[in-house]
Amino acid sequence: MKKAFIIICIASFILLYEDLNHFFVLLVVGGFEVEQATQTAFSNSSVDSALFIGAFRLIPFVLLISCAAYTRLFESLKGRFSLYISLLVSILVIFSGYWSITAPLYTAEQISSTSALSYIFVPIGALFLSVCAGVGSYLLFKVYERVFKRA
Repeated sequence: MKKAFIIICIASFILLYEDLNHFFVLLVVGGFEVEQATQTAFSNSSVDSALFIGAFRLIPFVLLISCAAYTRLFESLKGRFSLYISLLVSILVIFSGYWSITAPLYTAEQISSTSALSYIFVPIGALFLSVCAGVGSYLLFKVYERVFKRA
């Protein structure tokens, strides 16, 4: 079970690549064809930028993998549930954050001059929100268990 969770975390890290998100924005918001969207999204890709932004995107996933590997959370249902909720929140925050950075490029919205900095702060926000979601879901599950054990 731990291996599956770790593989899902690694796959999520890879699939949340910012240029891949840009590709989806081009298809959905920009109305580009697949070939044109591929050329536009990946034309400015470089190993340096992928490693730099990837290092920040890695932060929430390292925490989740560490919690799965080095704690006993996978031994209980509430622990597994809270880890998967944390992972889901992290994925949603990063995807929606990257989407909101890229979407204004293809709409009439005003683009901030510092929007590229969001690529750094979105994963940090995802870390904070995923920790809150994990702890909150763990506590809610614990309260749920106590209420129904008494009934």
